[in-house]
Amino acid sequence: MKVSLIISSENTTLEKDLKMVLSDLRTFYMRYVPGHGESERERRKAFDELSKMKHDIEDADAIIYARSYGVFSKRGWTEFKKFFSVPVVISTESIINSLKRKGSQNVFLVTPYNQFRHDYEVKWLRDFGFKVIGSIAMGRTGGPAIASTPYQLVQDSVSIGHRNQEADSIYVACTILSTIPILDKLKGEKPVVTAASAILEELENVRQRRS
Repeated sequence: MKVSLIISSENTTLEKDLKMVLSDLRTFYMRYVPGHGESERERRKAFDELSKMKHDIEDADAIIYARSYGVFSKRGWTEFKKFFSVPVVISTESIINSLKRKGSQNVFLVTPYNQFRHDYEVKWLRDFGFKVIGSIAMGRTGGPAIASTPYQLVQDSVSIGHRNQEADSIYVACTILSTIPILDKLKGEKPVVTAASAILEELENVRQRRS
């Protein structure tokens, strides 16, 4: 399956991790800009940038949009899918779908972020109907700091979620945070959804629909 990956210029981990499990992957980088991409102006600028690469990106069986910029809402999901002519796996939509498939209601949240960005992730989950009953923010700011997060720190944070009696699932945020190499080590009493594992789950659904 031929896959095009769209990531932020500050994401130095996801391409390498996905190549562990995907044999035909081409990567396209978008400029990092601050903000969430939810305004008309922000989204228009994102589409203007993508338009320059659109032909090459669409030379694939599926596209992974592994950013949260512009796709925190269902409206964003719809607009990005309409923009491309091949199936698009959107990281944020994949996360929500994966949590719902696992019957999640009470989520223990783990993020690599500083408190301000972490609080936005809490709000985002709540807006989709989940209860965040516990959380850990690792306090890392910016792509390089997140990309260099030690695996042990992620594992220790997730283990706290497994011990939380109220949680029915654990969600580990951010596509820059490397989790594919340690997915087996994150397993425990509760289902664990990471941004990367949710993308792979959704991509498999696309592959099955094509077959």
